[in-house]
Amino acid sequence: MIAITCDNCDKALQVDDQLAGTKYACPHCSDINRIPKRVITDQSVEEPDEDAVEESSKEEHIDKAAAAGYPADSGAEVRVMRVRRCWFRSRVIRFVLVSAIGLAGVIGLIWMAIGDHTSWYYAGFVPMALFMVGMIGWWWVTRFTASLEITTKRTIMHHGLFSRSTSEVVHDNIRNVTVDQSFLQRMYRVGKLGIASSGQDGIEIQVNHLPNPDRLSEIIDLYRPL
Repeated sequence: MIAITCDNCDKALQVDDQLAGTKYACPHCSDINRIPKRVITDQSVEEPDEDAVEESSKEEHIDKAAAAGYPADSGAEVRVMRVRRCWFRSRVIRFVLVSAIGLAGVIGLIWMAIGDHTSWYYAGFVPMALFMVGMIGWWWVTRFTASLEITTKRTIMHHGLFSRSTSEVVHDNIRNVTVDQSFLQRMYRVGKLGIASSGQDGIEIQVNHLPNPDRLSEIIDLYRPL
């Protein structure tokens, strides 16, 4: 058994030897802790050169995240970033079309008011203006229905506006990170991010219309045991 202390609640934990070098959720506070690797020594084997051991140890303990300027992979779990879906960059063409229809309706309503036009067919300008307001308002609301949170130990998707649901993947368990972008999405640097874990079939976390999905994938990789 390996004895460790939880980074968050300072409880003493006993972990199976098989979990050495992985991450383990504290049963008391659910914080994710990194389990140190066990070093097996054999007295009958000739001891290696001390300089080589020291150099190998340094290479093994390089913190990729800290070297890139992000919070360190070790220690208590902290938030690295939280991003929400874009509402304009991912819908540029639709936004322009909806705005054009809505502006035409607004101009028509102004022209009706100024010219005192009351014919029934001018009433079509009203739904055009309401259509623009409704669509832009809906897109703005959907921006807050999903967000992606990256911490030093896991990636969490929050979904819902009034009711909330979450789905999370521990970075050590991530099998694959995918980025899907259309041509226009590549131009405006938005896209879909998908995360598959070793414990589930298919994509476990998937969020569309995220800004800079390639950068998000790179940040997640900093905390994966690649």
